[in-house]
Amino acid sequence: MNLGGASSNNNDLNGVGASLVRVLLDLGPACASNAATLRESLRLVTQKLPNGGGINGNGNGNNAPLSSSFKEPAAARLIHFFAAVGTKPTNATEKESALSAAFVGAWIDNPDWNKDGGVKAAGEWNLEAVSQVLSSEFSRLHWPSVGRAFDFPEFKIRDGRHLEVLLALFRAGAAAAQSQQGQQQQLPLDAITVQWSNRPGQLSLLEHLLACPPNVYSFAVDNEEALDASTVVADGTLVATNCPNPRGWASSRVLQRLLHLSDDKALHPRVREIFVVGLLSCPEIILCALVRLQLSVARSADQAGGGADARAAAAADAGAGMPMKGELMR
Repeated sequence: MNLGGASSNNNDLNGVGASLVRVLLDLGPACASNAATLRESLRLVTQKLPNGGGINGNGNGNNAPLSSSFKEPAAARLIHFFAAVGTKPTNATEKESALSAAFVGAWIDNPDWNKDGGVKAAGEWNLEAVSQVLSSEFSRLHWPSVGRAFDFPEFKIRDGRHLEVLLALFRAGAAAAQSQQGQQQQLPLDAITVQWSNRPGQLSLLEHLLACPPNVYSFAVDNEEALDASTVVADGTLVATNCPNPRGWASSRVLQRLLHLSDDKALHPRVREIFVVGLLSCPEIILCALVRLQLSVARSADQAGGGADARAAAAADAGAGMPMKGELMR
């Protein structure tokens, strides 16, 4: 799958990515009180940010869909932002919330914006409104590239609830794209196991994905990996283990990425903790997966041909996480 459509430099159209979330944070929950208000707020942001120049600079900003102005990196930032603020306890006072509401009403030139129903209580971010806008306005995007675009400097998963909402918002947009273009709904495994620039952010994502149950995120696995994972499942129920997501630990791509991340001295202790948790809950799966992974990378290194890049990549995979492998096999 080609995920090159969205790079980690967030060079999205009009450069709205990072600036966009700062404006929304300043506006506060009132800008997402309902779908119509959020839609109008996003439209105005694209017009008023520096270099916005309307949607696509074509002068049709009022009529064009939001996806005409937001590219995949901006959508990724939006999802991460709303998942973060929507699951974090607010410290906003009633006075601050009222100021936010009054400011938004003046900004969108509609003092009656909050009289149409569906408005959340002061200080609450309306995630349902966010989901509706992603579904209705962003279906034209290439959602695998949205997943790849989570690799930006500020990305970090705070906790399990943050992850759960982020995945739900991603599915809201991807589901609409699936019905129109046949794209998959789930955050693709390819997007989260390739090399990221934001390595701590990637590790936080993998850590919480491994800790969530399959009904929150189901790892894509091949036949051999599925057989390994099935050793702790009987009739669809986990047996003799408290491993929350066996398919994640059976995934060679997940293990390979963790091993690469363990070579970062700053991340090594955290990766080790993640592996220790896994070994305490599903040691058989992890040990079988590590053996299978080692055989696979050794075979790939022996068969690597063609160009120097392919041979270098195979050698890097074969040598990834050697200190961590030594610790795990003791």
